[in-house]
Amino acid sequence: MAKRSTKVQHVGIDVSAKTLQVAMDGSDGVRDMEFSNDADGHKKLCKVLTKKRFAARVCLEATGTYSLDAAIALSAAEGVEVMIVNPKSARHFAEAQLRRAKTDRVDARALMDYARRMPFVVWERPSRERLHLRQIARRISSLIEETTAEKNRLAAAQATGETPKLVLCDIEEGIEQLERRVAKLEAAALELIAGAPDLTRLLRVVTSIKGIAERSAIRLLGELLMLPADMSPREVVAHAGLDPRPRQSGTRDAKRQISRVGNTRLRAALFLPAMVAARFEPAVRAVYERLVERNKLKMVATVAVMRRLLVALWVMILREQPFEPEKFGPKAVTAE
Repeated sequence: MAKRSTKVQHVGIDVSAKTLQVAMDGSDGVRDMEFSNDADGHKKLCKVLTKKRFAARVCLEATGTYSLDAAIALSAAEGVEVMIVNPKSARHFAEAQLRRAKTDRVDARALMDYARRMPFVVWERPSRERLHLRQIARRISSLIEETTAEKNRLAAAQATGETPKLVLCDIEEGIEQLERRVAKLEAAALELIAGAPDLTRLLRVVTSIKGIAERSAIRLLGELLMLPADMSPREVVAHAGLDPRPRQSGTRDAKRQISRVGNTRLRAALFLPAMVAARFEPAVRAVYERLVERNKLKMVATVAVMRRLLVALWVMILREQPFEPEKFGPKAVTAE
């Protein structure tokens, strides 16, 4: 087998939902290419990077789902190293270079320069167990959404006496089948967690909050364990789309609302635990009641609790420490 060249090729990738904008340095200048952000596109990109048998150092931003599959495919290619950078670090680097334009091609070139100029920290691929947990958790989330939709259809069908019994029975059977499938997947997830010591510890950590049962913990861990450990609480909150955004039009200032630009699965997985914790976890209940007393609507207070709960969960996971009620109050670190 021919030895791989000691020459290093630096590559920057701007990731979007559907495409990968790639910038590669070379002896004849920078080469710009675009690939689809799917299995076929990843395969073609790996082929290009390994064709000349150069060692390749690839830099891309952490963009959750969109970047994860590409990073996994690239890290498995021979001679390819991957670095996933915090979006904030990449933005500051581009600003320091006085890059005024912002396009996919410009961003890809900035990431290529980042790989060339900054210390290259090789990304570690998540364990097989963590990747499988994410897949199982997401399937559970999808089935729960389908179950909720079917229950709504059943309620609508039962509201009128004109619905044939056959239709009602069919919807009920569909709900029962979906619930059995969810239970089967949850059992598989718990079996997977039981076989991985790190996941077992983290499950105990997350469920130390009254309001987070195993079902919610599976969904939360499936999303949170895929995030880079150097993400700040504020960045994790933004990743979930729970960051408050001001709205202003003319001379009228509207109340701030959450951005909703982020991981919808993580946001959905937090909603019920926040409601339950606001009832049964004293420290969380105290925060919730204080927010309501400040003339906050109950839903607004619940969203604020979701945001604080997410910050607490992130710190707990990083430190592998159970919930500390005294740190959830007004002095707690939040992203508000």
